[in-house]
Amino acid sequence: MHDMNQYLMKAYKYNGKEHYEQPLELFEIGSDFISLKGAIGRQLTHHTRNRIFTFDKKTIEYFFFERWYTAAFVFNDEGICDYVYCNVCLPSELKGNTVSFIDLDVDVIYEKGEIKVVDLDEFEENSKIYQYPEALIQQVKKTTEQLKTDIACKKHPFDLYII
Repeated sequence: MHDMNQYLMKAYKYNGKEHYEQPLELFEIGSDFISLKGAIGRQLTHHTRNRIFTFDKKTIEYFFFERWYTAAFVFNDEGICDYVYCNVCLPSELKGNTVSFIDLDVDVIYEKGEIKVVDLDEFEENSKIYQYPEALIQQVKKTTEQLKTDIACKKHPFDLYII
């Protein structure tokens, strides 16, 4: 029997190629997002790197239908959020039990009170490879700045798990 709480998260590159995917469970559905939880021991199939990763931490992951990012809260054994990993991406889509998004390379990480922006080099490289339109490039830069503000101001969902 198909479990309605089981979801598949799929990330794609801009050219439509599968990037990575993992099984997650329903946590909450809001008006502009779905949040899914990841269990310890789940496997992420990384198509781009041709590897399978096994997670040793629980996560609660937010996928927004209007915002240009995702947010994964990673918890330690005591249930405290160790860090938040955000993908800058096109707004997520929900079809049946599959949540998908197009990854736009830039990641924003919040850990120990510090916000770091990573993979800008990958973004520069891929913007040439995939010929990102100028409007998309500007939106990624705007979203990166907005994300830093949302984290600092603890806008939902950053108000929930960040101490």
